[in-house]
Amino acid sequence: MQFTELTIEEFDQFTRTHFSHFTQTKENYLLKQSQGVETYLVGVKDGESIKAACLVTLTPMMKVFKYAYSNRGPVMDYADKQVFDVFFEGLHAFLKPKKVMHVRIDPYEVIKERDHDGEVLNDRDNGYIFDHFKDQGFKHDGFTTGFDPVLQIRWHSVLELEGKDPKTLLDDMDSLRKRNIKKAQKHGLHIRYLELDEIDVFRKFMRDTSEKKAFVDRDDAYYISRKEHFGDNVIIPLVYVNLDEYTASIAKDRDALVKNIEKTNKDLEKDPDNQKAAKKIGNFKDQLKNIEDKLAEGEALRETHGEELPIASAYYFITPHEVVYLAGGSDNDFRHFAGSYLIQWHMINYALEKGIDLYNFYGISGNFSEEAEDYGVIQFKRGFNAKVFEYAGDFTKPVNGPAYNAYKTLTKLRDKIGR
Repeated sequence: MQFTELTIEEFDQFTRTHFSHFTQTKENYLLKQSQGVETYLVGVKDGESIKAACLVTLTPMMKVFKYAYSNRGPVMDYADKQVFDVFFEGLHAFLKPKKVMHVRIDPYEVIKERDHDGEVLNDRDNGYIFDHFKDQGFKHDGFTTGFDPVLQIRWHSVLELEGKDPKTLLDDMDSLRKRNIKKAQKHGLHIRYLELDEIDVFRKFMRDTSEKKAFVDRDDAYYISRKEHFGDNVIIPLVYVNLDEYTASIAKDRDALVKNIEKTNKDLEKDPDNQKAAKKIGNFKDQLKNIEDKLAEGEALRETHGEELPIASAYYFITPHEVVYLAGGSDNDFRHFAGSYLIQWHMINYALEKGIDLYNFYGISGNFSEEAEDYGVIQFKRGFNAKVFEYAGDFTKPVNGPAYNAYKTLTKLRDKIGR
């Protein structure tokens, strides 16, 4: 068994057949290469059998040294101590002559499954991961919460799909999710996928949403470059309202309600003291006003926007292992159309059709209190009956010990004097 560089074919075959993050893919390797990032594919082989695979990048720092990072890697069985040791001993020897100061690893390994109140549902009993890293000279960077511009988020909201069908999944959702999905399906909402030359449509929704919710979004280059290199493994659904279908659907609801009002009025004429019928008419009239308002809105939008009104879009990575909802935005003026719910439901069904077992709503803060900065997002994801996956976190190891210690001392000094 030995540490070795892997061919792109070997790396691709292994990561496609072993659970891995979208950053540990052939497509991401080609992206990094195109950007001029020093990138390597390394792993462990036992004869011709691959036991571990990893994409690792090297970034210049302090003019002389480099920083090594494996984003959500390596891909391996972390319980296999022999493979683990061969990989990390080999990685250290591989990086040392490349003037690497230190290496950071954030394995895509779940340590606990929780509900959206933070309560543990399942402890995966893999604390050996921390022991293995410690044995190899790594320091754990802590059980972090919140969002960090450098570190990968340590908490994901994930819907497990294995053995489930659309009816079961819909039944397991809360009433708001069910109602909005059914409303979106009924009232003329459609989905199509944006191509690369249409990505600005998605970006506009993201800009509007980030400004309103005050979060920092990735830049245009991030989304464009990933779509360029991941191709069909990045999907950008756009939901739009066909306003002719929408107004026809609303008109149908109105006509049905008018018939109910007429029938109830006849019942009341026969029995003027029928309080139940009188109350029902009052409720029906309130509903009718609401429907007429919607119909007037639909007709006005048709005049302004034409037949189709784009209302929301999202950005997904697709791997053989999971469908990842990376980001999404909507037009706040048209939130009542429930476009974002239709996108989620469509992509959940996409995962089912492709036989992909995990639908990943992606990052949450790990703060489950009402004061959490993403409390509303957590409630949105909770409503789909998702779980929370808590990951192991980051591990750091010096490769050049004296240089790394000097760097840490200098960093602390700069922080102290505020420079």
